[in-house]
Amino acid sequence: MWCRLTVGSKPQGGDEEFVRGAGADFTTHAEPGWDAVADGAVLQERGLALVRDGGTFVGVRPSSVPGAERGITVDAVVAHPDGPRLSDLLARTASGELPARVHAVVPLDQVADAHRAVAKGGVRGRYVLKP
Repeated sequence: MWCRLTVGSKPQGGDEEFVRGAGADFTTHAEPGWDAVADGAVLQERGLALVRDGGTFVGVRPSSVPGAERGITVDAVVAHPDGPRLSDLLARTASGELPARVHAVVPLDQVADAHRAVAKGGVRGRYVLKP
């Protein structure tokens, strides 16, 4: 499967390398005509506009998916708790089988600072909390 990640904001260091390392193409210029768009950036209607007629759009906000148009199939990811699957993904990530992008490793007592940084936006990768 071939895919491309379009970064809607100015790319930060390591973005292109990380995306290409996952087997996807990389661009900073969103152009219409995609067979499918997975909208992890919550672009909503702007993401839908990139899908070709009859294509597929998948968002991450089940309560506010954009309206279907031009024969586009519109859906949203719905997350459900699954401890065993999460445990498997964690083990595969820790072993290096799945790529992970770590923004910073911080002591547990800095969790509030990490949360505020993520909520503010622009953080590439995840915080790892160290007890």
